[in-house]
Amino acid sequence: MKIINKYLTESESDQKDFNQKDSVKGIVKRGNYILILRRREGDAGAGQWDLPGGGIEEGESKEDALKREVFEETGLTIDKVKSLSSDDLKIPESGVDSKMNFYTCNAEHTDVDLKPAEWSSPNREESDFMWSGSGARPEHNEYKWIEYKRDLETLPMLDVVKDVVIKQLKK
Repeated sequence: MKIINKYLTESESDQKDFNQKDSVKGIVKRGNYILILRRREGDAGAGQWDLPGGGIEEGESKEDALKREVFEETGLTIDKVKSLSSDDLKIPESGVDSKMNFYTCNAEHTDVDLKPAEWSSPNREESDFMWSGSGARPEHNEYKWIEYKRDLETLPMLDVVKDVVIKQLKK
């Protein structure tokens, strides 16, 4: 919770500095189910299914980055974070040359609330946040809790991400 509270107490004028291109991805579990998110149209990877996650901010640990990103994107708080693997991600046409760090973690509940990318909390308390800007749209437009590999077979997803997820799913 400290990282969520730290994020909520930052002022809107604080600049996020992404000196690292490395990212974190979370296989968020609740019971036998895993959460996947669909990227909205108009963004990079539009229509692709993905895991919650994102860039690691300067001075932030990978675990804290994962907790922050999952909370920012879904409203979920997570625990029991365990490192799983890391894979290189190279997309020359986009200038991407980074490492994706995968983790498993547990969600405290299943009530996903897809969040707009920009939001602030006037009272600086986690339960009292509000979205900034009337035009703010979520980074993702759909989510699913999946249990079986067959649930993922026909869904578009980066191969490296799909391979990691499949290893965690039942047959």
